[in-house]
Amino acid sequence: MRLVVFGAAGRTGRLIVDQALGHGQEVTAFTHSTPLVLEHPRLRVVTGDVLDFDAVCAAVEGQHAVASALGTGSSGKGGVLSEGVGNIVHAMAEHEVRKLAAVSAAGTFARGDSNLSLGFRAMIAVGLRSVYDDLERMEQRIMASDLDWTIVRPYGLSDAERTGRYRMTRDGSLLPKASRISRGDVAAVVLAALDTAEYERRVLTIAE
Repeated sequence: MRLVVFGAAGRTGRLIVDQALGHGQEVTAFTHSTPLVLEHPRLRVVTGDVLDFDAVCAAVEGQHAVASALGTGSSGKGGVLSEGVGNIVHAMAEHEVRKLAAVSAAGTFARGDSNLSLGFRAMIAVGLRSVYDDLERMEQRIMASDLDWTIVRPYGLSDAERTGRYRMTRDGSLLPKASRISRGDVAAVVLAALDTAEYERRVLTIAE
């Protein structure tokens, strides 16, 4: 499979790239400005802005699948997630690439759910309100497409090793007594979603 990973230089994106290469896939790593310190004969690194449709379109051309691990960015531009994914969805339609897996976050469209800790609900309401606004717009753009999409909503991300042990819901509902999951496990779920029809048009919430 030929896979392009957007947000490839981020802490989750790098693990998606690494695991995909380990599975024998050909990977295009799309990064904004942070260099990707990784060399591999099946890896191509592309530097560009996800808000630049032409750059996104060129990266998507010829791919079999797309993974998005975009962050909110540090450029000061609003809507990086929703506008960036909007460009990805448009480019995929133009090049007839159907498989998309995108990383979102637990609590999207459920900010006040009691399965989120009181502290996390407060953090969303105050410090992360604009991020969650953008995540919700991003998910709406994905869900409105006719792609074979999967949205992955992890709880708090840790840099612990991949465990292969996690809980999951497939309808976006939150998990009880959940607080974190390793980025390595998130990367594994993203790649599994691209490798099977089992998770198509599903919202996966995952946690330890």
